[in-house]
Amino acid sequence: MLVLKSASPRRKEVLEKLGLSFQISPSTIEETLLENEHFLTYLKRVTLDKLETSKIQEENWVYVASDTIVVLGEKIFPKPISEQECFSFLLELNGKIHNVFSSLAIYKNSEVIYDFDTTLVQMKNLKEEEIWNYIKTASPLDKAGGYGIQDENSPVKSFEGSFINVLGFPIRKFLLYINIWKKYL
Repeated sequence: MLVLKSASPRRKEVLEKLGLSFQISPSTIEETLLENEHFLTYLKRVTLDKLETSKIQEENWVYVASDTIVVLGEKIFPKPISEQECFSFLLELNGKIHNVFSSLAIYKNSEVIYDFDTTLVQMKNLKEEEIWNYIKTASPLDKAGGYGIQDENSPVKSFEGSFINVLGFPIRKFLLYINIWKKYL
């Protein structure tokens, strides 16, 4: 069995579009940034924690965890907790280029693989009212950085790299490990 350790509807959709047979068992970990923690250290720690290896009972199953962060300079923009915080994030990202990192952890037979992908994203230069309109119409509070590249009226102008990575899953990295999960196609 392939087990997705995420409640993300976007990750679920990616695996469904690949034609995979899987079940969903979301992790229940705390995703708090530690003081002075580098963003890539945070990404790896959270992704590996999402596997919840201490709870695994079926060693021969394949468990997949993922996380996505938006980073400008050294600052992480997590999922906003309010529309006001979302507005602040989007105002800070407005018109700028930033990185989106999506990570992947795969567990099978007591072995763990960790990898991540990065995409460079250029944001549109929006007026404050356009940002508020986006927030009110797109419901972006469940997305890292407070935006979705796939949303109608997305604040994304362009990107270099993987669209699916910005969506929330490092598909290019996942495909590198096809030998681990191909029997679930």
